[in-house]
Amino acid sequence: MTANSKIANAVYIEFVRLLYTARWPIVVVGCAMLTTGLAVAWQTRDVMMAVIGLTGMAVTLGRLALCFAFDHAVAKRPLDVETAKRWERRLAVGVISTGVCVGAFAVRCFLLSDLAAHMIAGGLVFGYCAGTTTRFSIRPWIVQASLVVSVTPAVGAALWNFDLLHVAQAVLFLLFALGGLELIDYIHATTAEQLTLRAEATRLARADALTNLPNRRHLVEHFNELAKRLARHGESFAVISLDLDFFKEANDRFGHAAGDEILRIVAGRMTDLLADDDLAARIGGDEFVVVQANVSDAAEADDLGRRIVAALSEPYAIAGEAVMLGASFGRALAPADGVTLDELLHKADEALYAVKRNRPGRVREVASGADHAPLVPAIDTLPEHDQTAPAMRPTNADAG
Repeated sequence: MTANSKIANAVYIEFVRLLYTARWPIVVVGCAMLTTGLAVAWQTRDVMMAVIGLTGMAVTLGRLALCFAFDHAVAKRPLDVETAKRWERRLAVGVISTGVCVGAFAVRCFLLSDLAAHMIAGGLVFGYCAGTTTRFSIRPWIVQASLVVSVTPAVGAALWNFDLLHVAQAVLFLLFALGGLELIDYIHATTAEQLTLRAEATRLARADALTNLPNRRHLVEHFNELAKRLARHGESFAVISLDLDFFKEANDRFGHAAGDEILRIVAGRMTDLLADDDLAARIGGDEFVVVQANVSDAAEADDLGRRIVAALSEPYAIAGEAVMLGASFGRALAPADGVTLDELLHKADEALYAVKRNRPGRVREVASGADHAPLVPAIDTLPEHDQTAPAMRPTNADAG
């Protein structure tokens, strides 16, 4: 996932979270429908108005219950994009249902002969449209659907009376609705811009400047979240330490600019292999850490480690040369090997260094006889279970 797509996802998730902060407008609309519906019912002896008012209040209570359910769900697990989409659809059902109730309220009022009821209907429609447009414009499709189901019946019912004042009222409904559509676009665009800038600033503060991978600060935050999930739900995870073989030799031979390019390529290759809940961070030099979420056993972590090592051992096109490096990894599993980041990093590093010490074909110093020659893999064969790529050795030109 690219940085831009991650920012877009973060902005969308924040949009959904903001939708669920609108508690007071929900209460206001529900109470308005209930009190005015009962008042009109009492004044006109129309039972249907009482039913509509009570229905509107029932929808309001359902929406408030949904908000509390959202708070509970988010406290247990942060939102991801797919979960946010489900919560957005649930909220949309509530907003549009309220719009239907408002439209029904207006229709019933305009069918009554009491002009005071007509005035109340107009006030409720205007108030609902203004509040909904202002509060929920961050998701335009929800507001647009709600305006349609509330304003369209009100316009039709006002025209049903077909006198000058009611026609004027219908025109006002339409004008305010069209003005609301423009306001929706403005609020959405402005909010999206602000959230994007905030997300970009947050990302830069938590990213490695060279590789754009998460830095140690982001690693700690992500680890803490997985640790909470482990404590609450028993979801195990793995910490994988990786470093490159022969990176120093390649850096010395081709220069620091080439070394920086290698690190950026490494970051891209690692990211391509990770699931959405996984994280790869650069913690210094050619040292990287991967935190793998939802790991069922050690074999699953080992499989990811081997796939990353294989990807990092592919050639790097640097300065016209096919530079080949190796990579090694060690892993630790939570909670078996620890529950804190320091404990798991220590265990993973121990495993990494044990592999580098004990493997066949240990890394040799690269001779400086031919600076133009690339690094190539050694022909040594490793045991199948070894957690490293083939060791590197100089070419024949280097040796000579």
